[in-house]
Amino acid sequence: MIRTRCYTNPLPQLVTACLVVFAAGFSTSGTAGGQASAAARPPHRVRLSPPLASTADSTQHWYARPLTTLDGTIVTFDTDQLSILIGDQTAPTRVASERVNAIELTDAPADQVAALDLFHQGDFAAALPALVRCISDQDASDRPPVWRQQWLSMMAAQAALRSGRGDIALELVRQLDARPLPLMILGILPIDWTGTVGDDPTFVQTAAEHAASDSLAVKLVVASWLLRSPKYRSAAEAALVRLAGQEDRRTIALLARQLTHRTAPPPVIKANLNSIEAEIQQLPMALQTAPMISMLNLVRQSGLEDAAKKWQLLLELAAPTWHPDLPPDVTTP
Repeated sequence: MIRTRCYTNPLPQLVTACLVVFAAGFSTSGTAGGQASAAARPPHRVRLSPPLASTADSTQHWYARPLTTLDGTIVTFDTDQLSILIGDQTAPTRVASERVNAIELTDAPADQVAALDLFHQGDFAAALPALVRCISDQDASDRPPVWRQQWLSMMAAQAALRSGRGDIALELVRQLDARPLPLMILGILPIDWTGTVGDDPTFVQTAAEHAASDSLAVKLVVASWLLRSPKYRSAAEAALVRLAGQEDRRTIALLARQLTHRTAPPPVIKANLNSIEAEIQQLPMALQTAPMISMLNLVRQSGLEDAAKKWQLLLELAAPTWHPDLPPDVTTP
């Protein structure tokens, strides 16, 4: 089943367990009533951003492009494409991976539901091992598909970040970065978009110890953690400039570019407000929410009250995707 809706683009034991497999995916909590009817529904719901507009298609410039929902059975999902069987199809429908914003499971396994509930309740210390066990406690034949393992693992990295285990968060990112990741998963890297991690000396020390990592994703996360450190700020800024300029990993470059704005003084933010907003709008939708959250903080700190109201409203009503830094009551498409 295909649905569309109009959407205007707003601009060490735990680690060892994950060495065997990676974790990731997007799941929804289930209820007894929901589980009773799950058998009648396709197992996956995929939320897609609009296709990239053709430069020859001028009509795309004035009306909202549709956000699409596909209900079916995912066959494959990697960095290139998602293939999904819809209804009675014998050949799968294929879409570009960068259009995938979220994947929901109609009937998520009970252990995954419980682990994600712990996360959303803010019990990150309990959520971290629970998320890891969703993979490590399963026989090889019963483990989730790789794309879901990757997402669950990135959620575990987020739980590690939020429970004071920066070492585990960085190790999970290092493991995950050993193979290509879809944008949907890179969009929730445990980056410090709000400037809170730098206040914790333990995180600063952990980040400094991993600054020379071979993983570009680890380098990106580390630099974000060090931006508020008086000792390491200059080195972190230089690292972000290098990451933004490298051409091997486009997604890392895009995210690094957004992070370079975090240390800009208020006059610079004010003078470049329109261009920064345009940068966010041009990002793939799966990557936009975290930079939007960062932008809200930047305009608030810069005293730009009207811009702050606009970005807060955009995040409350039109966040392109879910992100752990969003307030709990914010709904997403």
